[in-house]
Amino acid sequence: MEKKEMEIVRHTTMNHLEVFIVEMTSRGPHGHDDFELGMILEGTMTLFLEQEQYHLKAGDIYFINRYQVHSFSNKTGRNRILAFQIDSDFYKHIFYQSKFLHFEDTVFCNGPFYLQLRRLLLNCARCYFSETTYNELKCSELLIEIMYQLLTNARPSFTSEKEYNAAQTASHRINRITDYIAEHSSEKISLQDIADLEHITTYHASHFITKILGISFQDYLNNVRFEHALELIQNSDLSILDICMETGFSSSRYLNKLFEGKMGCTAREYLKTSKKPHLIDTVLPTDNIQKRYSFEQSAFILQKVPD
Repeated sequence: MEKKEMEIVRHTTMNHLEVFIVEMTSRGPHGHDDFELGMILEGTMTLFLEQEQYHLKAGDIYFINRYQVHSFSNKTGRNRILAFQIDSDFYKHIFYQSKFLHFEDTVFCNGPFYLQLRRLLLNCARCYFSETTYNELKCSELLIEIMYQLLTNARPSFTSEKEYNAAQTASHRINRITDYIAEHSSEKISLQDIADLEHITTYHASHFITKILGISFQDYLNNVRFEHALELIQNSDLSILDICMETGFSSSRYLNKLFEGKMGCTAREYLKTSKKPHLIDTVLPTDNIQKRYSFEQSAFILQKVPD
């Protein structure tokens, strides 16, 4: 389980491009400097993006702009996602307006453009995970074609410098806030702590969190604690009372209230039943649970994906 991920994407194989295959259960809200493209290879996934939810299935392609705060959730079984994270340094020298580039479209699932984009992404990924001569050059060629196809088909627009700076600031701020909540969720923390962290008023902090995440600070904190409590119930022998103390809930009554709202049963009933219920609704994810495949595993998986 990954508890924390750096806000800045590390490009390990090529300086301007990171490609990886990941099995995603949950990824809490975050933003980063890179454009992100992803293709669902198997299973399903829910993408949370600017208070919108996109329920993705195998074959769907998603796109996330720079500094767009987003999160992922999958509660329905195993999945695999092929992800591309593209550093702005790659295209800024050949496209002078790239800093303020923004695409309106988020999900692609059919039509000629989708088929072309799917082909390019698979070819780029296979090249990335190969050890052929000049594969970096070939990846760059395919990446330029991918950007060209997006520019001509995915409703590009250009934000102002003010809008760009605001998005960057918001992305960095929400990363700090969610990291802080994750680290201190078992303690007694308040909106004032968040305001002090960011040197803003509690009103500003409350408004900012609700605007970016779509839920209040207290609801997000409860979700963090609930996810932790659910994990302990599933994977430990702790009593309900001990779980409350471990996760920051003031009483088992409050934990049970959340369980009834999210699972349709109390925590104790969930613990005792052999057939575990699923979440009643899609809750904004807070935890980071994902498995990234190795270079060799990724190359093998891509061999099995049909063109």
